[in-house]
Amino acid sequence: MEIRNKQDVRDMARGAAFLGVGGGGDPYVGQLMLQQEVLKGRYPRVIKADELDDDARVLSVCGIGSPPVLVEHLLSSRLLSELMDRMEEHLGYSIDALISAEIGGLNSVMTLGVAAQRDLPLIDADGMGRAFPKLELVTFSVYGCPASPVMIMDELGNMAIVQSRDDATAEMMSRAISSSLGAMVYSALYPMTGRQVKDFAVHDTISLCYSIGKCIRESREELDNPFDGLLALLNRPEEGRHCRLLFDGKIVDLVHEIRDAWHFGTITMEANGNPDDVMVVEMQNEYLAARHNGKTVTMVPDLLCILDAETAEPITGERLKYGQRIKVVGLSAAPIMRRPECLAVFGPGGFGYKEEFKPIEELNP
Repeated sequence: MEIRNKQDVRDMARGAAFLGVGGGGDPYVGQLMLQQEVLKGRYPRVIKADELDDDARVLSVCGIGSPPVLVEHLLSSRLLSELMDRMEEHLGYSIDALISAEIGGLNSVMTLGVAAQRDLPLIDADGMGRAFPKLELVTFSVYGCPASPVMIMDELGNMAIVQSRDDATAEMMSRAISSSLGAMVYSALYPMTGRQVKDFAVHDTISLCYSIGKCIRESREELDNPFDGLLALLNRPEEGRHCRLLFDGKIVDLVHEIRDAWHFGTITMEANGNPDDVMVVEMQNEYLAARHNGKTVTMVPDLLCILDAETAEPITGERLKYGQRIKVVGLSAAPIMRRPECLAVFGPGGFGYKEEFKPIEELNP
C-alpha cells in the first residue's frame, strides 16, 4: 500500500477511526499532520515485519490521555521530532523503524506522520489490532517486551522519563503525569527488536486500516447501502474474520464522564420504530461491550464500532450526540488477541466484567 495524496490520508484516517472503536484519539488531528508531510513530498514507507532484520531497533510513539481533551490540544510535528531525538539520545542508539502501539484512532495516523518526517519505515503491524485505554494492553507487554523507558512530553516541551518494574506501573505513572499536564501528552515507548516485532505484533493492521477507510468511501460512492461493501470486506469466515451488523437505530441517552484522564460513558440506543428494542454500549475511552435487550452481543477484545447510519462514517465517543441515527458493527479481534494469555490481560476481566469472553461469531451465529 502507498499513501501519496490527500485522499489516501483521509482513507487511512477513516479506517483508523473505525479500528479506534470510539477512542484512541480523534484521527483528524493526526490526519492534518500526515497530510502536511505528504504535501511536502515526504511519504510514509510501510513495510512488512519480515522485511526487518532481527536485530533492527524498533520504537513506538503514541498519545496518552483523554480523547475529548485531544481536540483542544495542538499536535506539533516539531514536538514529535524533538521527542524522537531525545529518546534516541536516552537509549544510546538510532531507531531503524517505527511501529504503532495501537492501530485505532490518532496513534496510527500520527505514527505514519512521524515515520514520513523522519524518513523511517513503518511496520505494517501494531500491538492491539484496535485501540485500548491503557498502554500495557498490548501484545508486546503480554509477551515480555517492556514499555520502559517511557519518554513523555507535552506541547510546551515539558518532559519526563518513566522507568518502572512493570508495564501496569508504567501506565499508572504515565497517566498521573498526563493528568498533571492537561490530560494529553505524547510518548515514545516499547523499544523492541525486529525479532520481537515478528513474533509478538498483530500483523497487517496498517493495510487493513487503509482498506477499511477506502472501502467505506468507495461503497458510499458505488452502492445504495455502504454497509453492504463494509460487511463484504470484513466478514470473511474462511479467513477467520467475522463481522456482524448488530443494531440499527438512534441514540436516546448519553452519559459522559472524564475521570483519571479517561473518558467513561454509557450510550443507550433504540431501534427505529420500536422503543422496546434497546442496545446499551459501555465505554472507557473505547467501546468495550454491547448488550442488546440485556443480552451481551460483543465484548472486548472483539471490536465494537458505532457508525453513521447513512454514510457508514465511524463516530468517536466524544462526537456522539443525542438523536443521532447510527448502526453498530462488531468485528472479531485478531487471533493472537484471543489467546488465553492475552485474554487474561485485555479480555473482559481486565475491565472489571465478570463474564467470560465469548467470540462475536458465537454470540451472534
